[in-house]
Amino acid sequence: MFANTVNLENRIQDFMLETKQIEIPGHPLAFNASIVNWRGALILSFREIPLPYEAFDSSIQSSSLSRVGLVFLNDDLSIDGTPYILDLPGATFEGEILARSEDARLINVDEHLYIVYSDNINETVTEGGFRMHVGELDFDGHRFSLNRLESLTDFPDASPKRREKNWVPFDYQGDLLLAYSILPHKILNPLLDGSEKCELLAYTSSDISWIWGELRGGTPALRNGDEYLSFFHSSINIATDHSDGQTIPHYFIGAYTFEKDSPFTITQISPEPIIGKNFYIGRTYTPYWHPVRVVFPCGFVFHDNSILLAYGRQDHEIWIAKIDKAGLLNSLVPVSTK
Repeated sequence: MFANTVNLENRIQDFMLETKQIEIPGHPLAFNASIVNWRGALILSFREIPLPYEAFDSSIQSSSLSRVGLVFLNDDLSIDGTPYILDLPGATFEGEILARSEDARLINVDEHLYIVYSDNINETVTEGGFRMHVGELDFDGHRFSLNRLESLTDFPDASPKRREKNWVPFDYQGDLLLAYSILPHKILNPLLDGSEKCELLAYTSSDISWIWGELRGGTPALRNGDEYLSFFHSSINIATDHSDGQTIPHYFIGAYTFEKDSPFTITQISPEPIIGKNFYIGRTYTPYWHPVRVVFPCGFVFHDNSILLAYGRQDHEIWIAKIDKAGLLNSLVPVSTK
């Protein structure tokens, strides 16, 4: 475990080649970005909490209002064109539709572009009101449109009290599948027929040693040879140099692989958190929720012999880390299945 005087950035791995902040014009506080290759182009999604909202009463907190935007990137990761805010359904407050859409992930499934995100379209802010939503995106050359949007409410062990988020989407032989959890590795098949139903497809439990908090979903999983690769996140309350010795949540990123066919058993995992330059050193902000030191992975693409990992920092910034692919994969350790 980390000591309370540690500088986490002394633990940067050699396979973390560089990190670059992405600033989106007109959206200075965009964060938690996903990235995807689609139709030969790079597309970045981002989350934004629109402020200020002093006009709203305490029943709708400004930090509960959240929306999703999309923008194209050039090969050098510069912004290409005008960002577009998706028109998503939400709760109505004084005649205005207010979305609470959180942390979208983009996934290319047989050249169909899907968006997977958590949202609560009820009038009041409740944990259990947040459900996962899936929709298909299209682009007509000028604007993005969202089609076949469906809330996923009917699945094994669904609870009206549990906030649903961070499911891991992946393309399996041209179909969209979703990993509900990592430990156990619970795979759902969303029917996407209007029934809001998911069927349990596979369930495996692995013997994983990870002392930095509960394993939770991060990026979509992408096929890499005979396995899938994905990045997860976790968090624990600790005190570090970056929190000035205060005990607050610190978020961590790791990678894992799983088999390419059912039951999609997890095969390898990071032995320790992946840390890159400026993960924990840099500007701090007045927190939306509570003090935190956070890096939050939402998407990645393969790029030559590298990986471009998109992540949010401090709930206020977008960054992309360039990772040596072979170095990352060589750093993973085997996982045994119970």
